Amino acid sequence: MNLSKKFEELILKQLESFGCSMGVTHLVMYLASAKQGTKATFEIIGQWPQIDRLLIPLEDDPSLKVSSPNRRWYPLQENDILLGVLRVETDLQEGNWPVSLDSRLKALSISLAKCVAIELERQNKNEEINYLKNQVNVVIHQLRNPLAALRTYAKLLIKRLGSDDDSIEIVKRMMIEQKQINQYMNSFEKLNSPIELPLEIGEERLLLPPNLDNKKIITVQSLLNPILERGKANAKLENRYWTQPSFWPDWTLAPVKAKYVVIAEIVANLLENAFKYAQKDAEIGIAMTSKGMYIFDDGKKITKNENEKIFQKGYRGSAAKKKDGTGVGLFLARKLAKQIGGDLKLIENSSINDFEELKNLKKKNIFYLELPIKELHA
Repeated sequence: MNLSKKFEELILKQLESFGCSMGVTHLVMYLASAKQGTKATFEIIGQWPQIDRLLIPLEDDPSLKVSSPNRRWYPLQENDILLGVLRVETDLQEGNWPVSLDSRLKALSISLAKCVAIELERQNKNEEINYLKNQVNVVIHQLRNPLAALRTYAKLLIKRLGSDDDSIEIVKRMMIEQKQINQYMNSFEKLNSPIELPLEIGEERLLLPPNLDNKKIITVQSLLNPILERGKANAKLENRYWTQPSFWPDWTLAPVKAKYVVIAEIVANLLENAFKYAQKDAEIGIAMTSKGMYIFDDGKKITKNENEKIFQKGYRGSAAKKKDGTGVGLFLARKLAKQIGGDLKLIENSSINDFEELKNLKKKNIFYLELPIKELHA
């Protein structure tokens, strides 16, 4: 067992904190150790006081094979597993151990056992993480070649299509999606580098859009355009009505600060839900307002008693019960919206007052993404 330096320091501090107490002269902690095919041994991990003496495994110390009234052994046990032992030496006469001393030593042994159990768990988790990181590296390496091949074949297909502009446009869109997948691969590749965990976001945080260049000028329009093109393609494939902005307010055209790129992630989540849960002939779309945007669909209406429940983590509305999903999309979308100073709500048709043209759209479920317009821009 390769112990961390912090663990060893913690054990020594535990032993030191008990030292010179009620006649105790020496404390030694042994950790159980066994390699496959060999006999189990107990190796010294730490002792108090820190004296110059040979630290040898328990079974190799002949003096310990003779019983002594001034010595006691306390097991370091977690559930039914013996993790080690604590050896206690005293200068008490005739082995007259006070009950209070025995109780304190038992408490110390329980504490030390917990420390060992936590260290073992940490090591196991680290091994799992390293294994998963290696697997990610392998997957990334294996995916690079077919992704590059897809781009090559797409370029060849464009040459063969000649003047068929409509077909060429579809192939170009495929190349854009291939480029996006490459960006995802770059994000996965960075998982093996030291990272600062975004604790305020949570484990559900997605990688959209990944690896943004801080020097690149980003606008809300440029962030949403690839998502809208994808939505348009999906709608065409499913033969459903699709509506996207015919009007882009000034706030969507001005550069935004890097942290607001999550707007794309919020919209992507909402549109993904709409395409997944709305029936095939239902209209889906997005429209801009002076303070945010509407993402809507004409699918099965979300009931009033579910208006807030659908934003709870893991909750799935009645319209989604029979379809695959995790109940995380809307939870994450609202969480991200509030994190950047905005909000996400499910509203009624009667609440729309921004543009007259919106009143004529087919919509039963309308999500309003309100944004901090004044704070958006760099």
